[in-house]
Amino acid sequence: MLNVLAKMKLIALSQFLGEPRRPRPPRRRHFPGARPVAAARRLGLRILCRRVDRLEGVMASRPNDATPLLDETPISNPGVTPTPRQAIRRFARVAAVGLFLCVGALAATVAQQSLASGVGSGVGFLEESRLGGAQCDGTCPAVAKRDWHKVGNRGSAHVLILGDSTDKLWHQSFCNELLTEEQQCVAPAECVSPTPSFLPNNMQPFVCRDGDDRCAARTCYETPSLSCWKKEENRAAAACKAPVSEGPSLGFVHLFGANPDYTQDMKAIHNQYAVKGLPVKTADRVRVAVASFDKFTDHKRPVVVVIDVSLWWSGAKLGWWKSWESKLGSKPKFDSYLAEYKRDMTALMTTVDEEMKSTERPYVLVGRNTHNRGFTNHSVEFMFHTAMGEVVKQVFEKGGHHFYDWAKVSDSLQKKGKWAMVDAMHPSPSANSAQAVEFMSWTQTELGTKFHVSLEAQDKALALKEAARVETQKREEAVARRRRQEAKATAEKDAQKRKDDAEWEAAEEARRQSTARETVAREAEEKIKLEQAQEEAMDTLANIRGTMRGNIANIVGESERAAAAAY
Repeated sequence: MLNVLAKMKLIALSQFLGEPRRPRPPRRRHFPGARPVAAARRLGLRILCRRVDRLEGVMASRPNDATPLLDETPISNPGVTPTPRQAIRRFARVAAVGLFLCVGALAATVAQQSLASGVGSGVGFLEESRLGGAQCDGTCPAVAKRDWHKVGNRGSAHVLILGDSTDKLWHQSFCNELLTEEQQCVAPAECVSPTPSFLPNNMQPFVCRDGDDRCAARTCYETPSLSCWKKEENRAAAACKAPVSEGPSLGFVHLFGANPDYTQDMKAIHNQYAVKGLPVKTADRVRVAVASFDKFTDHKRPVVVVIDVSLWWSGAKLGWWKSWESKLGSKPKFDSYLAEYKRDMTALMTTVDEEMKSTERPYVLVGRNTHNRGFTNHSVEFMFHTAMGEVVKQVFEKGGHHFYDWAKVSDSLQKKGKWAMVDAMHPSPSANSAQAVEFMSWTQTELGTKFHVSLEAQDKALALKEAARVETQKREEAVARRRRQEAKATAEKDAQKRKDDAEWEAAEEARRQSTARETVAREAEEKIKLEQAQEEAMDTLANIRGTMRGNIANIVGESERAAAAAY
């Protein structure tokens, strides 16, 4: 890819500067891993980025370079004497194109490095670099804060998953299955790396350092959009609990390899999957994961530990997206890598086994293979991927443990139309949910009642809780009805009293008004009578006065007549 890009740019440069095209050199074949990075560095950094030494000069090229850039003769036009202005323009053109080629070479170098595989260096990392939808965002339905804290002694077995991003998505869907339908998070089919707000709200951290109380909290979500997650730690270590203490607790930790002594260069993978308090070295990471999950589940009830280190191992050893043909093209190479994987898985199984023994609680180890990540049948990638699954089965069954055939189950689900892939590596949320159901059924058949991972105890507890809630609701409704009836009777009584009081008040008012009218009429009548009496008295008085005046007059007249007679 680099040679083609460089040649196209060189041809364009030659045509731009008026130079004739040079004969194409013999085509060199580059085999995978031959010299792609070195060639990119040599062409991009030693040649294309070399400065222009003089105005009419050209960029130098070495005889051992694959493709000479330009003739080592000055660029000039016959019969034209360069002027300072022309020289400046020519320099500007050469400098601009040279800068363009330099940047292009650097980009090609980075691209070449990103496609190459590397062990421990992080070259070709980007496990999720070709995802159908690398990120998805939104909010999930709110889940009420748990009303319980400690895990009960009775109930389902717990599950601790040690794997990669495919197991991370399985764990998220598994946690989702613990919730009621109205609380479940419905992720889009293309969702591969959900943001913290787009996770089931019963998930929370379970690897915490001293002073960090998030692992003991009853919820990580104060609201659906406000969580306690720090950055993207949910991609490296996460857990969830059921709505009731009888349900299973589920934990997940991302491992970088199967070799217990392997330490991932975190800078090479941009510090993804880094969690404070969670070591990088595989053995130490397993130790902290086991101890943290033991504490998270209150050291109660059996644990089923699922181990799946397949895609990350092959991606780091053989390449994430590059063909494995060059590394597995012969039987000795094929067998050598397979033997290395077997040694690593055996060592990892032993490490996990020892750490689980230290918890002094019942447990089982389950090795798990991986679904086909899109390899075509009969390809070397498909054959090696299948052989890795057979190695997991051999290692775990030989160690007295168990093997879960995830690939077989996924093929069966695909035939039933229940399996879909988001991209070339990760199953869809619906496929992971279907696997969760199948896995729980498998634990009952293969592991027995003691290590059965199920929702039966949870469902029974929820049913009892719901029955108690319904009974409480009935009692509350009966009390409410009685109170409503009492309130109604009181209201009716009060209403009747108010009615009686109103009627009495109205009658009293009518009586008062009648009395007032009678009083007014009586007073008016008495006034009339008084006036009549006064008139009669006045008349009588007038008559008396007249009579008296007459009598006085008579008396006076008689006296005067008597006196007159006397004289």
